[in-house]
Amino acid sequence: MMRHKLQPAIDYYHQLMTRDLDEADAQLKQLEEMQRERRALFGDRVMARSLRPTFLTEDFYTEVQDVVYLIRQAVLRLAAQFFNDRRVLTHELGLEEWEIELASIPTNVIRLSATARMDSFVTENSFRFVEINAESPAGIAYMKELADIYRELPIFKEFEQRYPVRFVSPLEHTIAGLVQIYHEQFDGREEMPAFAIVDHLDVPTIHEFHLVKEYLERHGYPCEIVDPRSLECRDGWIYANGRKIDVLYRRLLLNEYYAMRDECKAFLEGYEAGKTCYLNSFRTKLVHKKAIFAILTDPNYTHILSDRQREVIEKHIPWTRLLRDSKTTFRGLHVELLEFIRSNRRHFVIKPNDEYGGKGVTLGFASSEGEWDVAVKDGLKHGYVVQEIVDIHREPFLNKVGDSWELVPSVVDLDPYLNGPLMGGCLARISATNLANVTAGGGSLPTFILRYA
Repeated sequence: MMRHKLQPAIDYYHQLMTRDLDEADAQLKQLEEMQRERRALFGDRVMARSLRPTFLTEDFYTEVQDVVYLIRQAVLRLAAQFFNDRRVLTHELGLEEWEIELASIPTNVIRLSATARMDSFVTENSFRFVEINAESPAGIAYMKELADIYRELPIFKEFEQRYPVRFVSPLEHTIAGLVQIYHEQFDGREEMPAFAIVDHLDVPTIHEFHLVKEYLERHGYPCEIVDPRSLECRDGWIYANGRKIDVLYRRLLLNEYYAMRDECKAFLEGYEAGKTCYLNSFRTKLVHKKAIFAILTDPNYTHILSDRQREVIEKHIPWTRLLRDSKTTFRGLHVELLEFIRSNRRHFVIKPNDEYGGKGVTLGFASSEGEWDVAVKDGLKHGYVVQEIVDIHREPFLNKVGDSWELVPSVVDLDPYLNGPLMGGCLARISATNLANVTAGGGSLPTFILRYA
């Protein structure tokens, strides 16, 4: 990660904080108040609780861009070669029949996922991905709002005098990407298409929907926020709050849709009619499942990839398999999967194939033998995946703990956003625990790129 380039900037930021801890207290309070005023909230919680944001060097950001592009191209190549085989979809990816049915509905959208996020952990000298959120990635507007807030803090302004930075807005890139796909792939004809943000209205990310809506409307795009059960389908078009919709920005997960499918029939009817452009489409499950990493790390599939793609996968994708009683390979060794992971639990994590927020995750090194056996049993029953543990680096953040300021070793979760083939900004999350997602209590921070480090 070229930490020798990054560390002086981090040390200087901490120095500005420790110079006057009373002032640091005041600015931390200002940071929290501004988040509440501007609705940068997850439910009723502020997103950022660290007075210091995250920083990357230009070299590191460029490396992430290059790696993301190569992995994306590898996924597309594998999908083109193998995803027409139903056995691969069910036996290797773990798709259910209803998911395959939805994915098979025709759409003009070429991309398997128009907007996605690849979630990684920062390691000592690099980064390793643990999943692809290809269905409905959150955080794009939160990051933009948080970046604006940090730049108003006096401490950040002083820091930037010595270390100029730039910020890549995931919100700007995502909206531009959605509009581009609407025009170029879906063949949408409206110059300024009307959007509908579709999800439950009682979710903790509801504040972000309003931030996105305000951004869209500032740029001339009409926008509605609507519960999927309130949608109407008239002459094949989706209507939201009485407005005809050109782009349905789907934040509703397909699992959630399927659980209440009888209550929102217009949602499916509009997709099948193909007049309103759904982004993301129903094909995202093909690359959203965590078992996509099983395909990416299995020589039975990756032999069709280029040498460079395989090198990047080996460095940045942890070995992953669907959890089942089977024979497989691990770094060239032929192993009985269940026996192997039971004997080596400290090196593995078991997690749901299609879940978020750290739900159902069991870390082998943090589990007793009995707890691990229960996790293996439950994972077999529910179609979980087993994945090699990532050796996570902990970066010190000077944070307020109780009444004092302490250097807290923190896990850093670095999650680049993809819009079509291009990366556009990152979500960063930090946590003192081994899980760094917001639903598990992790704090979210904007990522600034040091221009000259």
